[in-house]
Amino acid sequence: KQAASTMAAVSVPSASSGRPKRRREVTKRYEGPDDDGDMRKAISNSLKHQKRVELQVPEAPVFYPTAEEFSDPLRYISKITPQAEHYGICKIIPPQGYKPKTDFPKDSGLRFPTKRQKVQFLQEGRPFGTGKKYTMGEYQQYAEEFRQAYLREHALEREEGCSEQEHNARIEKEFWNIVETGSKDVTVDYANDLNSAKFGSGFDHDADCKWNMNTIHQEPRSLLREIQCEIQGVTKPWLYMGSLFTSFCWHTEDHFLYSINYMHKGHGKTWYGIPSTSAEQFEKAMKGFMPERFKKSPDLLYQLVSLLSPSFCLEQDVEVFHTVQKEGEFIVTFPNAYHGGFSHGLNCAEAVNFATPEWLAFGSQAMDKYHNKKGAGAGGLRGGKRSDIFAHDQLLYHLGSKLSKIVLRNKEKLAGKRESPSDLHVAIKEALARDLPYNPAKFVGSLLREYNRSARMELHLRKWLMHDLRVPVMEKVTYPNADPPLCCVCKCMPYFSYVVCRNCVKVTCPHHAFAQCDCKADAKVLALVVSDKGISSMENFIQSVKKSCNFQVLSTTTTTNGAKADPAPAPTP
Repeated sequence: KQAASTMAAVSVPSASSGRPKRRREVTKRYEGPDDDGDMRKAISNSLKHQKRVELQVPEAPVFYPTAEEFSDPLRYISKITPQAEHYGICKIIPPQGYKPKTDFPKDSGLRFPTKRQKVQFLQEGRPFGTGKKYTMGEYQQYAEEFRQAYLREHALEREEGCSEQEHNARIEKEFWNIVETGSKDVTVDYANDLNSAKFGSGFDHDADCKWNMNTIHQEPRSLLREIQCEIQGVTKPWLYMGSLFTSFCWHTEDHFLYSINYMHKGHGKTWYGIPSTSAEQFEKAMKGFMPERFKKSPDLLYQLVSLLSPSFCLEQDVEVFHTVQKEGEFIVTFPNAYHGGFSHGLNCAEAVNFATPEWLAFGSQAMDKYHNKKGAGAGGLRGGKRSDIFAHDQLLYHLGSKLSKIVLRNKEKLAGKRESPSDLHVAIKEALARDLPYNPAKFVGSLLREYNRSARMELHLRKWLMHDLRVPVMEKVTYPNADPPLCCVCKCMPYFSYVVCRNCVKVTCPHHAFAQCDCKADAKVLALVVSDKGISSMENFIQSVKKSCNFQVLSTTTTTNGAKADPAPAPTP
């Protein structure tokens, strides 16, 4: 018998100290003497580099949408995904006359922070220092002066007759020579992850642009519109100010989301992309290159402080692709695709995340990888690699609610079809095709698969907590969107329910209810946001919608014994 279903006298402590702001993981202090093994390995690799014949990095694809295709950004990206995702990244060049009319953000006089990067240490995984603070105008002056002085001093200025492509190749060669041999001491200041709401957006100059990153998450095909809150860097863009040799190190996007990056102004930026199919091989290569650093910091790849050369990656059988982004061009990165690169001089770019139906399975893979609960057993201690930035299960549940709203919106049309399951299936299928901006059958099939995984695990854990361990329960808890729960063990953001210890005032997901402390079951509270019935009803509803999506009208439907068979029940309006 479960514990009392309601506990009016028990107040659930605040789930967390506020919605976690999207941020890069805090880098660990560099321990020089203890990392001598990695230093020797880096020197050894540098010597190999000096003898190595540089491998040619193949080019990522470039797409040229028509004016009609360019009018719907996410539809176009979905269209090219089956081809482009095999490269990890791609470039999109707007059609003639449709380039966004953007510029550097207006100089408000506010000073923004920078990271100080030692280019010669990029392959060693050392954390970056704190750079100088600049106004927009001051950074532009710094970056232009540094570039001119460096190119002049090292005879890298573009000469007459030298093509832009040749000059880019010379800069790229110089960059990797510094990184891999450490032959020069080069320090640069990089302004990344700047809040565009505070420091300005380049799209302020062209607010009606269809590719405006301040509004793209609200496009009809965007799944992130169902998050129902704004997250800086995810649904709202971040601004990036770069100078010669400033680098963005190897990483995947949070939750394995897509990203889109637009360069407003400035010199080119070299990008490297590794497709999802090579992600594991890349991680293996990284860990083999600096094993001691990974022992000390297992989350090193989440710190964005390491940039191994694409030639080394190719030698390790990792697929890598290359492109140079210029002013007025978009770069799209695909789910679970590692990417990195560096700037050729002063530039200003803006980037944001998005999700289309093709992303759904990748989002669940990210949750498995971040929290690593597989094989841990109920209450296990594994996980805690990377914090969620939104509740994945909440997004799945809200996507199911979106389907429900479509059915309810068509309630009057469907009411007359209830006597005939076949007619009702057809009517629902037509309503979804009309109201969803993407393929209903594929979307609903993916949603059902991912929702089922989450729902069944949640109900299994509830049974363990409520029936086996008799943890007290608080029902009908309102989910605190502005202050969401974050598991103190695995850093996931639970949605259906979460556990609070009243003694320690700690919050966990149901999986880690007894990994947070040694307190007994009666000291904990299981806060239910969605009831068992609510979870199961949503699963059944999505299942029935899937049947409608897959329903085929047959002239005669019979059973194996020749009798007419009734179609499966359709969702009830």
